[in-house]
Amino acid sequence: MSDSVVAHLNQTAEEVLSQRAASLAQEAVDENAGDRVALLLFRVGVEWYAVGVEDVREIYQEYEVTPVPCVPDFIQGVVNIRGEILSVTDLAKIMGLGTAGVEGQQPPAIVVNNHDVATAMVVDEIGDIIELPQGGLEAPVSIIDRGQAEFVSGSVYVEGTLVGVVNVDRVLEPVGGSSRH
Repeated sequence: MSDSVVAHLNQTAEEVLSQRAASLAQEAVDENAGDRVALLLFRVGVEWYAVGVEDVREIYQEYEVTPVPCVPDFIQGVVNIRGEILSVTDLAKIMGLGTAGVEGQQPPAIVVNNHDVATAMVVDEIGDIIELPQGGLEAPVSIIDRGQAEFVSGSVYVEGTLVGVVNVDRVLEPVGGSSRH
C-alpha cells in the first residue's frame, strides 16, 4: 500500500473520530439529545449503509487478519486488538454483495458490539457521522434484495441517497443461530 493511500486512510479515520467527538460533545450540551440518533455512514460496494454510533467501538485502518479454517466464507479470520481476539466479518459477503475492499488494499474495519459479542466488520469506505431525529428512521425499503433485507433494520435518506441501517444484532448472531449465505 502506498504511503499516500495510508496517509489518506489515516486522515479519514482522524476526521471520522474528530466528528464523532464533536458530536458526542454537542450531545452533552443539547437538551434534546435523547430525541436524536447518531449514525456512522459507510460504503459497501456502491451502496451506503449506516450503524448506530452506540454500536461502534472503534475503527481500524491497519490490522492483520489471521485466517481460520472451517469457518463460513464471510468470516475472513480473526484479529488481535490489544489482546482481544475478534472475528473479522466481510459485510459484503454476508449480505450477498460480493467482497469488500479492492484487491491488494486493506479495507477499513468498523468494530461493532452488542452486550454479548463484537466483530470487526470490513467495509469499503468510512463516511461521516450524521445525526437525525429518532423519527427520521424509516422501515427498510421493500426493494432491498432478500439477502440484504435480513441485515437491514431501517433506512434513511441522506442528501438524497437512500442509506440502509445495518441490524448489528443480526450481524453478530452466532453462525449457527439462523440461515446465512
